[in-house]
Amino acid sequence: MAHLDPWVLALALSALSPRGAPPGVGHVTAQDRIVAAAEAYLGKPYVFGGRDGRPGCGRRRCNQGIDCLGLIFFAFEKALGIPWRRFSVTPSVLIRHRQLGVPVNGLNRVLTADLDRSLLRKGDVLLFLERDGVETDKPALVRGGDAYYVWHTALVDSAVDGRVLVIEAKPGDHVVIEPLDAVPFDALIALRLPPARRRSRLRPIRPNLAPRDGSARGANAVSRGRALAPR
Repeated sequence: MAHLDPWVLALALSALSPRGAPPGVGHVTAQDRIVAAAEAYLGKPYVFGGRDGRPGCGRRRCNQGIDCLGLIFFAFEKALGIPWRRFSVTPSVLIRHRQLGVPVNGLNRVLTADLDRSLLRKGDVLLFLERDGVETDKPALVRGGDAYYVWHTALVDSAVDGRVLVIEAKPGDHVVIEPLDAVPFDALIALRLPPARRRSRLRPIRPNLAPRDGSARGANAVSRGRALAPR
């Protein structure tokens, strides 16, 4: 059975504007809705593996609070209608299957020193990489003998003239909006909703389960350790 590419849904939604509102001024994009949905969680405490107490974590309810991937999953679910459990908690799977968007030219596995902030846009999904980090997944980047692993994720809340604010479930803290430069990272991958002409099918994936203490994989398994030992 063919699996519907969630971006077919996303692109259809991104083309919609409020009833009676012409494109342009007042036009609400999918990115606007994603960021607004994330902002509804401002102040929610960070909890590793947190899924806001929802059902769907095996035979038990998910943990209260929210973690960095949970925030993004819930924002996409609210804005695009894609159930949060369809997204993988493993960064390499998210990237390979383009579940949260396509890599942005110039922002795909770019080192911090080479980052052009003017290329970032509101609603971009950011995967923050750490050099020689905890090996919970395949390295997202290998360069010069160094391996870089995803340790944290966020959304671009706003980007004006290279001044970038991100919204994140900050390890050891809450869901906050802060400058991009306040987040420690050695390299970055930015993902963005694809343009309408890019519609590809996804291969089937297993349903997502929120990570559990002691057996978690993915970005939040690393962020838990980093929350205890920040740079």
